Amino acid sequence: MKTAFALFAVLAAIVVFVNADAGRSACKDESEIGQTYPHHFDPAKYWHCETLGTPATEVDCPKGLAYMHLLKECIPWASYIWKKPEMPPTVY
Repeated sequence: MKTAFALFAVLAAIVVFVNADAGRSACKDESEIGQTYPHHFDPAKYWHCETLGTPATEVDCPKGLAYMHLLKECIPWASYIWKKPEMPPTVY
């Protein structure tokens, strides 16, 4: 019982840690301003860097669309192809 609880606690901590960034850019480099980056856990969202030094803003694609980083736009789910997400130059 103690082992199961310990395992659950470790898994919960990992989930919280991993979800903390989800590929969110810290927008600390001028090259990131105006750029978009994929959300690592929700293809229907993406990150947008608007202001230098301010972490990227989470943006939702319109209903029925997913963000395709290669095209830098939201596209119909039927056309979406998963690609391994890359980290932005700076991470929040």
